[in-house]
Amino acid sequence: MDTLLVFDVDGTLTGPRRRMHEDFARFFKSVCQNYQVFLVSGSDMPKLEEQLPKDIIGLVAGIFTCSGNEMLVDGQAVYRMEHLFPDDLTGFLANFVDASRYPVRTGNHIEARTGTLNVSVVGRNADPKQRMAYFTRDKENGERQKMIGDIMERFPDYEANVGGQISVDVTPRGWNKSRVFQELSQRYPGRKIAFFGDNMHTGGNDRPLGDAVKNGSSDNKVFPVEDHYDTWKILQEQYSQSPKSQSQVA
Repeated sequence: MDTLLVFDVDGTLTGPRRRMHEDFARFFKSVCQNYQVFLVSGSDMPKLEEQLPKDIIGLVAGIFTCSGNEMLVDGQAVYRMEHLFPDDLTGFLANFVDASRYPVRTGNHIEARTGTLNVSVVGRNADPKQRMAYFTRDKENGERQKMIGDIMERFPDYEANVGGQISVDVTPRGWNKSRVFQELSQRYPGRKIAFFGDNMHTGGNDRPLGDAVKNGSSDNKVFPVEDHYDTWKILQEQYSQSPKSQSQVA
């Protein structure tokens, strides 16, 4: 059975909101030519187009955006799960941002995406230095975990997960990245799946998909990574040959 390779983007294939490294992009292009590759991100497509080379976007078999609530193949939407979030939830998130004692605000604090609200105290307009500063502070005081706990206690029909360095993704319950596994299992029955993600910890937005892949079959693989260098190393060790070449060697 051929393996479907599934990758988170931020922190897995690129730095947070950064362009894909040119050397890694050249290598990753060869992976896309030898395997069916799928990308999954909490971001929307315009943001992914800022980070990924056009040739790689053109080579992948499919792209799941907005935490799996939208799937695109050859640039066309296969499905799109829209949701109207209630005003009291949006107001609660705005109040949390306003009440935070973190001193820096850069703008774009609540961003509506397909089936998702992305919330950031420091704001999505933060530059890389500001993102790292907030990420470091959040590791110390657990502000995002507190936000997640408050959301899920007050709004039980919704769930929240840590997204990237600075944000929290809020979705209707069950509308998380695990949707990707459901979709791929239906479209490619019997195929093995290998998933790479950097937010695999409890509360991380890669964790639901990682758990679904792991529980789906003992043949599947889940690779928690720290950055694209980890991803690169694992791909070189385990997926540098095409499936055809591997079967011939075996």
